Amino acid sequence: MTLVNSFPGWSGALPPAARPLRGLALLALLGAATPALALQPLSEFLAGARRASVDDRQAAVARVQAETGALATLGRSLPSVSARGIYTRNQYDVVFPAIPGFTTSALTILPTNQWDAFFELDVPIVDLASWSRIASQRALARSASHGERATLLQVEQQVASYYHQLIGAEGLRRSAQRTLEVSEANLALIRDQRQEGVSTQLDENRAAAEVESARSAIADAELASQISRRALVTLTAVTPTGDVPSTEDDLHEEAPLQSWESTPEDRLPTLEAAVEQTRAAELGRRAAAYALIPTLSGSINEHLTNATSFVGQPAYYTAMLSLNWRLDLSTIETIRLESQAAQIARLGEERARLATHDQIFGAWQRVHADITKSRATRAQVKAAELAAEYARERYAEGAGNQLEVVQAQRDAFAADVARLQADADLSYSRAVLRLVAGQPLDPEPVQ
Repeated sequence: MTLVNSFPGWSGALPPAARPLRGLALLALLGAATPALALQPLSEFLAGARRASVDDRQAAVARVQAETGALATLGRSLPSVSARGIYTRNQYDVVFPAIPGFTTSALTILPTNQWDAFFELDVPIVDLASWSRIASQRALARSASHGERATLLQVEQQVASYYHQLIGAEGLRRSAQRTLEVSEANLALIRDQRQEGVSTQLDENRAAAEVESARSAIADAELASQISRRALVTLTAVTPTGDVPSTEDDLHEEAPLQSWESTPEDRLPTLEAAVEQTRAAELGRRAAAYALIPTLSGSINEHLTNATSFVGQPAYYTAMLSLNWRLDLSTIETIRLESQAAQIARLGEERARLATHDQIFGAWQRVHADITKSRATRAQVKAAELAAEYARERYAEGAGNQLEVVQAQRDAFAADVARLQADADLSYSRAVLRLVAGQPLDPEPVQ
């Protein structure tokens, strides 16, 4: 028996042996009743991912980097203080003696050992371009913060995917184990009947093949389980332990589509990050244009020296106001460049807005469709199980043949796998709907 495999959230290629587990990813993710068994809750893995995920840590560093850049830009526009000390050794000194009626002491023009100290305070007074650059950097810092939130949601999606892949794989293993037990019982019955001359060697071979097929399905499920466990350890640094619960979605309908599509934009981190990117680009364009406006700054300089010269004072200050204006080709082209960057950012924001609302629409529609599919597969499981039981009874009574039993068992197992697949798709769709709407799966982090 060959099934197609496709794990939601799995980015790498699975071994061929794992392919019978198509999409067994996310059983009863949100809203399904999960027995309180030994496997750690999803919240524990999500908390572990916040501590251990490389993506989360990288996004956090990027946010801090953006905030630091904003502070650095602000610092360049704030008043600054500088100090400078100079020692000069002069071969000859120059000293004017005291002049009666003019000076009461000698004037040292140039001492042999000259000491100078300068203390300067620079104060930007009007610099519109710098002010716009500061606002642009702050917008970039906010964008990085929203990007960190978006990364957290993406990591949560990966963790939830592998967590429920583990649950799904264990569910398939249990189903395959039940099929194995039935196949072994059927094989034992056929061997007994063969000793009585009722069954043939072909019947026994077919029954033995069904036993091996069930064992192969168990091996595939165990392989998928181990892959999911390892992925969880890599993402969260938390090792799954204990028995994995058997879960089933309760098939409840989600809130109406309009309530999801009307999610405030400040709850959609990907979109908010794009909005702040646009704001930063617009402020950058404005800063480039403000470069055409003169800047005004002031400075005060205190000079301490033992070369008093004609001033006759060891300490004195100077104050200045400076008006600067510059126009060149670089300034004009920078304005054009920043204008194009702002236009690109606006288009990126528009694309992000359309994509976000399309994702919400698609996720809600998938939930609605998967509920119908899951309900249908459960009815198919009941019918297939009754058919398999009926075929076994007929064969035991001699009214049926062994091929009917084999086919009925295969149909029952395939129906159970389809049910697991449908529940997995439904649970995963519920998770995606919440994540694309900006809702963390674990809003209360575990401390």
